[in-house]
Amino acid sequence: MDQLSKIRIGFLISGYGSNLLKVLLNLQKDPHSNFIPSLILSNKNIIKDIKKKSREIDKNIKIHENVTNLNIIDFTNSDLIFSIGYMKKIKKNIFDKYLTINLHPSILPNYKGLMTHKRMIINNEQYYGFTIHRVNESIDDGKVLFQKASKLKNLNEYDLNKAHKKLEHDNVYKALKKICTILDKL
Repeated sequence: MDQLSKIRIGFLISGYGSNLLKVLLNLQKDPHSNFIPSLILSNKNIIKDIKKKSREIDKNIKIHENVTNLNIIDFTNSDLIFSIGYMKKIKKNIFDKYLTINLHPSILPNYKGLMTHKRMIINNEQYYGFTIHRVNESIDDGKVLFQKASKLKNLNEYDLNKAHKKLEHDNVYKALKKICTILDKL
């Protein structure tokens, strides 16, 4: 697939960005990818590995660090915005104007919001997983586009976080490719 026909994605991150780094690594190895990053934005500093991989993929990817207001960013070169660990609420004027999706660390509709793993352990859940969903006015409430679950095996919070991150790392790239094939239906 040539660069012009690929879905252009603006990625939003807050923390280390390990899921985005995994996406970039997979993207480099996949000659049949149906998307390309158009921008990477963080409300914090972006690690060197993400900057390096993004430049290797395409020198035109815009990098925005320490952004406190999404309204000042031009997303017009993005077909899709993917909040992949972005820990700020995305305002209505953004998701009304741009198709916006979010990666959430639970099987929605359960455990919306923060501290999902702690609440799963307290409630003796049988499964953990993640959801990619459309962003709307309510926190973690938009249309579900993809879910992946795994059996919870008597893990403490630290081990659950580790197992969960591995589940995301192993599956988010494939999920995003799948979502890009149905964008016109969203």
